[in-house]
Amino acid sequence: MLEGEKPHYLIKICLLGQGAVGKTCIAKRLCFDTFDLHTKLTIGLDFYTYDIPIIVDKAETFIRLSIWDFGGQEQFRKFFPYYINGANGIMMIFNLVNIETLIGLDWWYEKLNEHNHQQTPKVIIGTKKDLINHFNEKVHINNLIINQFMKKHNEKDFFETSSKSNYNIFLSFKELVRKVLEKNKLEFERLL
Repeated sequence: MLEGEKPHYLIKICLLGQGAVGKTCIAKRLCFDTFDLHTKLTIGLDFYTYDIPIIVDKAETFIRLSIWDFGGQEQFRKFFPYYINGANGIMMIFNLVNIETLIGLDWWYEKLNEHNHQQTPKVIIGTKKDLINHFNEKVHINNLIINQFMKKHNEKDFFETSSKSNYNIFLSFKELVRKVLEKNKLEFERLL
């Protein structure tokens, strides 16, 4: 991208999930290609931007993602209506080795319904895939439970990710962006 060039599209993506599931690590891995094992909990809200190249009308341009990383702790939830306003895409994020974080996504779905975001494109993200082999098999969430959860919420797109090893981070954002473009009938040939 050239300095000062304007994005072809601007897309607001909100990251939702309990505290400490890895939302900030996902954003930092995508935007800065960094990982910090000792990432601190987000206090309130953090913003990130990332440009994804795209072909529109046979010309290369880009989409600017405005990524909103919302603190998952209870005290911030009262700000949810302001945070979710104008969201084009949503990542529903849980920790693959903590079933409580998957169950906790039900609360976020209720809030999305209250604020008319039932049809907003979403992807389900299971974080910390790199930790699965370090835990007893009984600890990590099996695919049957994940599939039941997705069916309950009528979701189709799920990605296991690892911010530590940069596994499926870009791919999951790219898929969400594709869903946003298609839902809004925005012209594009392909994402790069």
